[in-house]
Amino acid sequence: MKTLVRNLAILCMAGASAVANDTSLHEGRWGPEPIGGTDGPESPVRMVREELRVEFGKKTTDVEAKFTFRNTQAGAPVKQLVGFPDIGAAEAEQLRRDKEKDPKASFEGVNSTGPLLAMKTFVNDKPRQSGLRYGEIALDKNNFPLPWRNRKGETTRLMAWHAVEVEFPAEKDVTIERRYRVKNGWQVYKIAFFNYTTATGGVWQGTIGRMTADVHLQDGLKVKDLAWDDATLAKYQRGGMIMEPSSHSAWQVISPTHVRLTWKDFEPRTEKEHRGFTVARKAQWKPKPGQDPE
Repeated sequence: MKTLVRNLAILCMAGASAVANDTSLHEGRWGPEPIGGTDGPESPVRMVREELRVEFGKKTTDVEAKFTFRNTQAGAPVKQLVGFPDIGAAEAEQLRRDKEKDPKASFEGVNSTGPLLAMKTFVNDKPRQSGLRYGEIALDKNNFPLPWRNRKGETTRLMAWHAVEVEFPAEKDVTIERRYRVKNGWQVYKIAFFNYTTATGGVWQGTIGRMTADVHLQDGLKVKDLAWDDATLAKYQRGGMIMEPSSHSAWQVISPTHVRLTWKDFEPRTEKEHRGFTVARKAQWKPKPGQDPE
């Protein structure tokens, strides 16, 4: 992995723009990233394991994400400020700043579901207090982050990170874990989804050794309730969020309420098929007889 903006997927819409204003994006879809290194070489620290437990419900999703890192640098420790992106928190802060200048100000964000809820951070299984930090990121005309060398003349926006400083001893493993709740993203016709992005792992050293994502369905949801293939969905749901990868063969069905996705030794920056996954359920709304939902 060569130098690139770590926030490659921070504003990734994951296909949600298909329904424009009838979409709300959730904010719990990113992994940890080193803050402050966009203008330099990639981190000497490698993400060797990414273990995710996703409890996907009808309205909210609880996530336990544990990352194992290894300092590949012989003989010298590395200290890095590690952050978890939170657009919802950034939007709230932007509105606060705007209202300081104009009490009547309003902020048109990316129609997000709000800040992360109940964020907890652990380093080597010990709780650590993380604080919100803010900074500007550069965007292109489609609101996607730009590589640091190509920022001239482009717009910027405020970003927030739940940040904690971590020391990575030489040639030793360190685990960083975060636990949080997030409101599900939603689209028209009550299509709910949770999207997780692995692309933020692109700035860590080399490939990601292994990712295991265990999705446990809550609130009575079953595997059969998930939106696996756009072609097989009802007309009024097509164009909305579907499972990604969309093939059953990519997921191991453990039980009627538990599926697992496993990727090994992958590079999310250059491998498009390994930039993240989506859990989506079928529409809960049905048109009345003779009603055209489109």
